[in-house]
Amino acid sequence: MSAREPVDLTGASETMLLTLHARAEHTLSARPRFTDWAAVDLVGRIDYDFTSAGRDRLMSDGVVLRTLTLDPLVAGYLATHRGATVVNVACGLDTRFNRLDDGAATWYELDLPPVIELRRRLLGEGPRHPLIAASATDPAWPRQVRPESAAGDVLVIVEGLTMYLTATETAQMMSVIARGLPGATVLVEVMSPLFARYGRERSVVGTGSRFSYGCSGAAELCRTVAPGYTALHDIPFTNTIVRYHPWLGPVVRVTPANRIASR
Repeated sequence: MSAREPVDLTGASETMLLTLHARAEHTLSARPRFTDWAAVDLVGRIDYDFTSAGRDRLMSDGVVLRTLTLDPLVAGYLATHRGATVVNVACGLDTRFNRLDDGAATWYELDLPPVIELRRRLLGEGPRHPLIAASATDPAWPRQVRPESAAGDVLVIVEGLTMYLTATETAQMMSVIARGLPGATVLVEVMSPLFARYGRERSVVGTGSRFSYGCSGAAELCRTVAPGYTALHDIPFTNTIVRYHPWLGPVVRVTPANRIASR
């Protein structure tokens, strides 16, 4: 048996290991809504204590919900924009490319240099799956992205990041995308202000990370940190809950769930 890959990450970068475990755990569950066998393989190859991740149901369930919310949106974009360019911001060890690759998209993975170094060792890269080592707020990184389709179709995914940024940093990132990739479609996950302020995911706290930025929805995002953007959709994760569990619809509508839901 080969030695496991050592990991030396802290803070927000370390949380990528928690989300990786959540996807692997869901894949191995009795009735998975999606499967991510690349995540299962990675968990088995990394030298890291995943105990806290396995005990944090709030974190794990949140990762499953956002995966079930974002995967169809990404797949739908690829289906209608053949040969599009995708940029996965703060990619960590995300394996959505493995799940959704249509054989035509060029998919860039962007994260801080230590994360990209680990990702390169574990997952490698390819002609249609290049890596970019940079901060999301660095105005230079879009110059490494070369839209491949004739129409210049670009999809930017920002998942699991904004809650660890300040409002100023989030605005900087959105400005970098707007200026560097004009016309891009951007999928942004945001945490509600209530959960950002009062929510605690034990495994996340264990990494030394704290939630910072919260936003009530797409309208507020555009008004406060993304001026010049046009909101196309605003999808609370509670919609995903109802899609898979319709009987919970009345409960969601009569509780404060939508106020604290990520979207």
